[in-house]
Amino acid sequence: MRERSFPVRSLGSAKPSPPAAEELGKWILDHAGKTVDLTTWEIETSLHAQLPAVTHPACGGMFYQTRVAAAFSNISDHTITAEFDLIPDDILADCSAAEKISRRCWWAVPSPQALHYTDAYFGDADDASAELADAVTDLCRLMRDAGTAGHVLIYDDAPDAVDLEHFSGRRYLRYVPDAYLADVLEVQRDLILSKDAVPKLAGLADCYTIRQVCVTDPDAEALTAVCRLFDPEDVSIAGTAPEDGQNEYWKNLADLRIRFADL
Repeated sequence: MRERSFPVRSLGSAKPSPPAAEELGKWILDHAGKTVDLTTWEIETSLHAQLPAVTHPACGGMFYQTRVAAAFSNISDHTITAEFDLIPDDILADCSAAEKISRRCWWAVPSPQALHYTDAYFGDADDASAELADAVTDLCRLMRDAGTAGHVLIYDDAPDAVDLEHFSGRRYLRYVPDAYLADVLEVQRDLILSKDAVPKLAGLADCYTIRQVCVTDPDAEALTAVCRLFDPEDVSIAGTAPEDGQNEYWKNLADLRIRFADL
């Protein structure tokens, strides 16, 4: 019976479980002479787990917010205390490490909204939001100059108006909670949604132009439903690897199939 597989897009990973002392010791020896830390191990480990199953790998995830905060000299305890000034050395080193594993991979990073910074400097919420968005844009640009193909921006709440005005073009892909799919379709034609939101897809397609659909952690039933609305060539699978079992997680997504007879 003929079956169809789908490309898999990574939306990043959870922070991998800490390594055993022996494993970490070997990793440190393998990286002798290089400036590395536990975040470097987390990035390399989670990226290796995606290969070869994932069509569009992405380093990072929400756990990368610690590294992002460290790149902003004006952030102290999640508070904006001065003008933004980038210190990107550690992040650019991460990009270099990722390039050696998977050339031109994407990065999944917290959106400005998901960083949850409090303003104690600008004195105006819109100004602070705009300055933060500019700083994240500059950081993403530096990462692209270092070989990054694009960025998945992760949200855990609604994107604000300033946020939606930034990050234009196909090198950015917003990943929002299902409640805000319509908001993101105002500025983005590629949609990421959960399998639970698939029943809403027809209504969204009536109101917005949707170019490609990525379904997170789908089953065959959800994929079949999407392929009845969109050309299967424009449908893909997406996911965020859990803390444990990352290799198996990605392999299971890549192994998903639907039957042509069901379309």
